[in-house]
Amino acid sequence: MSEVLTESIKYIEQSKVGLLITVGEKTVPYVRPIGAFANEGSDIYFVTAKATDKVKQINLNPTVTLYFQNEGQPFDTFKSVAVSGDASEVSLGAEFDKAVEAISVRYPIIKQKISSGEFKSSAIYKVKAKLVKLADYTKNPREVIENIEQ
Repeated sequence: MSEVLTESIKYIEQSKVGLLITVGEKTVPYVRPIGAFANEGSDIYFVTAKATDKVKQINLNPTVTLYFQNEGQPFDTFKSVAVSGDASEVSLGAEFDKAVEAISVRYPIIKQKISSGEFKSSAIYKVKAKLVKLADYTKNPREVIENIEQ
């Protein structure tokens, strides 16, 4: 694994919130916060309600970006990570269970919602990373893009 990927994964793991960027009809971009997420390497799982515009947008165009940036960073030490790839719903089974366990570390209520039946209106999506962009203003160059072989 490259240094860029290793550093990006560590940054995602310590992030509290990510921003999900989708593209809607007429190629208009939409950005919204995602708190219930977890990563598996550079791939990202996240939870969302099924009846949302983001799900409609993913169904129209599954290519999304998740952006991670910690607030309050000084300009000279600024860092951020963007992961772009295709999002798809995770069905019940081993991968679903793995995603639930991973997301539960950050968002423990998910297990309770599943056991009580409240999760039926929600879904878990996986973004299969194709591109990871690391911005680190302590380095030169400041931004590095890593293409990930699928």
